[in-house]
Amino acid sequence: MKKLLFTLIIVAGTTFSASAQGPKAIKVSPFTFLKGQALMLHYEHNIFNSITIGAGVAPVLWGPILGSLSYPPSEFNTGIAIDPEIRWYAKSDKVMDGFFVGLYNSNRFSSWFSGASADDIFDLEDDIYDIDGYDVTNRKIIVGLQLGVQKLLGEHFCFDFYSGLGFQGNVTTATGRTTNYVNTVEGGGINLRCNISIGWQF
Repeated sequence: MKKLLFTLIIVAGTTFSASAQGPKAIKVSPFTFLKGQALMLHYEHNIFNSITIGAGVAPVLWGPILGSLSYPPSEFNTGIAIDPEIRWYAKSDKVMDGFFVGLYNSNRFSSWFSGASADDIFDLEDDIYDIDGYDVTNRKIIVGLQLGVQKLLGEHFCFDFYSGLGFQGNVTTATGRTTNYVNTVEGGGINLRCNISIGWQF
């Protein structure tokens, strides 16, 4: 996981510094608290004609309000969300101001303590496992297609709406605090994406 995170940071840094011209934008998504994030800060950069690249970064501070967790958190630790994307705008002369189609990748890394008993999780007697809570780590990766509209209101203020459909993979690993018991829960499926952001173009 550390290698993947390091690679993403290097790629994002290299990509963002690769082009010094073209419009750029810094935006904030205010509704990411539904996914356990305080807010997400986005950076978007026009790199060639109608193509832009961007990424969003947010701290993960609690479990998602929408969606279920295999091991409900009693004490949430922390985590990070990283969302790189690439967009193609309909008109190159109005890049970052109009309709776009794009590819996105969402990555969530988080950890917490779950005080749930073995009976809560497995519907079995606690003394079979004798586990006093679980240290839990979670990795969620989503890849998908999105459509949206970004409108420049005035010279700098922008409003960005986007929605999409993707495929997700989810791996949750729980380790019992008082035993060597380890349980890994893997999941996957379709992910629906819908959000807005507001920001400043320059």
